[in-house]
Amino acid sequence: MEIVTVALIAVVISSVLYLIFRDSGPKGLPPGPKPWPIVGNLLQLGDKPHSQFAELAQTYGDLFTLRMGTQTVVVASTPSAATEILKTHDRILSGRYVFQSFRVKDHVENSIVWSECNDTWKNLRKVCRTELFTQKMIESQAHVRERKAWEMVEFLKKKEGEEVKIVEVIFGTLVNIFGNLIFSQNIFELGDPSSGSVELKEHLWRMLELGNSTNPADYFPIMGRFDLFGQRKEVAECLQGIYDVWGAMLKERKAAKKARGNEGKNDFVEVLLDSGLNDQQINALLMELFGAGTETSASTIEWAITELTKNPKVTAKIGSELLTVVGHSTVKESDIPNLPYLQAFVKETLRLHPPTPLLLPRRALETCQVLNYTIPKECQIMVNAWAIGRDPKTWSNPLAFSPERFLNSSIDFKGNDFELIPFGGGRRICPGVPLATQFISLIVATLVQNFEWDLPNGMNPKDLNMEEKFGLTLQKEPPLYIVPKSRA
Repeated sequence: MEIVTVALIAVVISSVLYLIFRDSGPKGLPPGPKPWPIVGNLLQLGDKPHSQFAELAQTYGDLFTLRMGTQTVVVASTPSAATEILKTHDRILSGRYVFQSFRVKDHVENSIVWSECNDTWKNLRKVCRTELFTQKMIESQAHVRERKAWEMVEFLKKKEGEEVKIVEVIFGTLVNIFGNLIFSQNIFELGDPSSGSVELKEHLWRMLELGNSTNPADYFPIMGRFDLFGQRKEVAECLQGIYDVWGAMLKERKAAKKARGNEGKNDFVEVLLDSGLNDQQINALLMELFGAGTETSASTIEWAITELTKNPKVTAKIGSELLTVVGHSTVKESDIPNLPYLQAFVKETLRLHPPTPLLLPRRALETCQVLNYTIPKECQIMVNAWAIGRDPKTWSNPLAFSPERFLNSSIDFKGNDFELIPFGGGRRICPGVPLATQFISLIVATLVQNFEWDLPNGMNPKDLNMEEKFGLTLQKEPPLYIVPKSRA
């Protein structure tokens, strides 16, 4: 649903709200564009708010305020502002604004993404940090990711000379990677939409669509209790459908574990069954591993392949580095630390194309002062990672795609350098960063090592459309189609 449509609906439903809230705004907020009655700044925004927020920051500065319906939103657009929010005031600004569509009973409170930073959240983070995403665990499962990457190569070789929607192939590969990391089994076969756990795949796709849709109740929370557009109900149905698929798998694994004792498979489910988490917490964590891990990485890799298509010199440099370091052997994850140009390429892709352009919205737990402005309690805070990655005060020639800028730079995306925050920072940083960067690097290297590719119908790469589709993830619109050709 377009923002303009949402605003018009809100005018009809909530016209009286202006009389209630017009004189009740908090004082000392950062500056911002003047809001209109009732709808605030909604009608001043379009379908690419991350880009429009960046333009507003040029007028209003590091922090600016928007009125989104009845909601006060503060947007941070520079590394210094991000440092204040994600580091200096991280605890006070660590609350999470939960989208109305995802306020499903028993889900939010057991979610590592949406719950507050309470004891349950800390326990979930601890399991991720000390069990799932340890260096030992990641290294022990490298062969799984390498095998799935090679299955992707074999599938694309069968498609040589044909048009391929590359994001679908990447998404399927990532879902199968996670299926094997979590359950030690594939979810579906590449190129066969009727294979595997069809229900799981369909529910995952629908959840992602719902996550990218607009709910008027996010701007006028008084509407939230009614779920007028049925989005929360649909999210609940998708979640239950996913849990039903996993419920059968988990029941089978619990029985098998009981029968064999402590000896079992080296996968995430085995770890989670020993972690002390209850079934609801395991379900929510698995849902977020699948949902966040596949969609964000698939979008990032599609952007990476797009940039390689537009920049053949960059592709040639990665290919030359692979030949020098790996030779004619199949690239493995253990090679990645010895491939500095590939690592620089991944950083440059994440700088220009952060998977979640506005991160996920935070919420002020208490009133505090940030850069001499007042951030009131319950205020929403957005950090524009997209704008920060393109800030001309930080980056030389910021719109140019140049991995070389990272070759002699210590800047990284692990949450300590606020010039580059594609995965967030502070206590809310994505816990799966070590794993995500491994398979992004592996899949890019595998594609470059094994294929050349052209655009359909002889299109010149210089004419490639680089438009973005805004949502929870920053997707390429239209999707990238390539024509693969195996390297000799």
